[in-house]
Amino acid sequence: MSRPKSVVDRAAELARATRIHESCERFEAAWRSLEEPSIEQELGRSRDEDVRDLLVELLTLEIELRREVGQAVDLGAYLQRFPGRESAVREAFRLSQGVSPALLPSDPLGMKTVNVAETPAFALPPSSRGDRSVRPGEDRIGDYILLEEIARGGMGIVYKARHESLKRTVALKMILAGAMATPSERARFRREAELAANLDHPHIVPIYEVRDQGGILYFTMRLMGGGSLAQRVADYRQDPAAVARLLGLLARAVQHAHERGLFHCDLKPSNILLDAEGQPQISDFGLARMSSQESSLTASGAVLGSPSYMAPEQASGHRASIGPATDVYGLGAILYELLTGRPPFRTPTVMETIVQVLERDPVPPRELSPAVPRQLELICLKCLEKLPEDRYSSATELAADLDRFLDGEASEATGILHRLRRWTRREPEVVSRVGGLSVIFALTEFNRQFLSSSSNVTLHWKIQATLLAWAASAVFFQLLARRGWRSDRVRQLWASADIICLTACLLLLGKSDSTLLIGYPLMIAASGLWFRPGLVWFTTIMSAVAYLVLFCALTIDWSMPLVTWTRDDLQYPNIYVAALGLTGYVVVRQIRRIMALGRYYEHHQPGG
Repeated sequence: MSRPKSVVDRAAELARATRIHESCERFEAAWRSLEEPSIEQELGRSRDEDVRDLLVELLTLEIELRREVGQAVDLGAYLQRFPGRESAVREAFRLSQGVSPALLPSDPLGMKTVNVAETPAFALPPSSRGDRSVRPGEDRIGDYILLEEIARGGMGIVYKARHESLKRTVALKMILAGAMATPSERARFRREAELAANLDHPHIVPIYEVRDQGGILYFTMRLMGGGSLAQRVADYRQDPAAVARLLGLLARAVQHAHERGLFHCDLKPSNILLDAEGQPQISDFGLARMSSQESSLTASGAVLGSPSYMAPEQASGHRASIGPATDVYGLGAILYELLTGRPPFRTPTVMETIVQVLERDPVPPRELSPAVPRQLELICLKCLEKLPEDRYSSATELAADLDRFLDGEASEATGILHRLRRWTRREPEVVSRVGGLSVIFALTEFNRQFLSSSSNVTLHWKIQATLLAWAASAVFFQLLARRGWRSDRVRQLWASADIICLTACLLLLGKSDSTLLIGYPLMIAASGLWFRPGLVWFTTIMSAVAYLVLFCALTIDWSMPLVTWTRDDLQYPNIYVAALGLTGYVVVRQIRRIMALGRYYEHHQPGG
């Protein structure tokens, strides 16, 4: 018979529970502030008697937090991470999913073979064993024998499987986390199957069956023997007519979905499957959206999709703007890659890609592949317009324009104003410089004609010539960039040319206190658009040096002794130089903040 707990015992338990609760609160707050705290660090700060219970609580919390952002949770990895604490790890997984620890694989490295049929409550797919393979004829789920893994994404995994009853081979897709999937993951997965199952079109992969077998949610679909379009991009680059025919088929399949109120929202080459005859079929409706209802499966404003292919309204999180034009953009991104061999936007980081999706226009296909027909290029670029209303109003309209191209008729793709606007977005560096310098050139001419009382025509034309040289340098460096000279060294030369031209104008004017001094901090801010902290600091230093040269050349009387001008003449320049340094610091700080968010997003994408 156990003795009753004393007041001291209960107080100790309460204090212990309070300590564990505070650790969990601290851990969750750090996680949600994007710091990704370490369980090991929290354990190191705890008392010995708290370690096991705290480990269970922190593991349960981390599992839930990881699932919130779409990360797969691997039991084997946690067992390896906390050797000697297997029982605590298993208890945490049980608490997070309601799975009995007896059903979890006992191998500490997670390498033990798991037969899905034998352990229905723990349905990690066979590929989690570490060898990415299945045992043909042995691993099974329900009436399906798993033969081999075909593909996997951020949330799902696809197997080639044989349906025993019907004696046919199918593709079987299940959640990557198996029975350990969160309710939201299961809801999104089931929704994908149900939405796709309601579509009946020869170019949309048909769904055969949706089942929940002992906690394992899966669905089966037609097995496509030709792989994905992503594996065949190179085959299409030399055949624009074949590309147009393929996109026409996809556009009509997309229109079929739109007419039933369904938007795919994740069109890309890897989601276009090919049958044995090479005919395309659209798959993976995991991010699909119904036009008639607001989905609760993703948070408001969540950015879901593949950055290189997503429309600007997706990249900005404006879900209310998602509609038929969103899928038209996706079709345009597929068309772009088939014509050029690369997606419209691709940078080293996710955040930079999203910024380009929002602010830039893609390089015209003909600049990357001169053999692309001009009319097909115009069709592609109209699909990729930033504003939904500037794209084709429907997938049918896109298909009709593709048919006109194939028939040799004139396209209705776009006009000269749209092309001019695309150019301004595609090359903002040269457009901003040439446009700004043109305005200054015009105002300078206007001032001389109507406002200025000076008759120094020589000075006027020297300044105008400097402005023209400045604009020419911008065009020159942009041409270098378009020919692949995109290194930081070229950008440094470009920034140096800007600063030299500005300083030359100020020297010609003979003023070290002109309002045109605002040009130096503006150049520092503009250098931040390249997302290179080193380049920002280079521009900052160059601006400070150029200003000091300007000041010394125009203000300092070098014939006077040093002691007579040091105190009076240097009290304002040092403030200005300090302000330039502060401007550079603020810009670099913002760049690093954006880059940190980009790295976080890159490692926490909810799906693939």
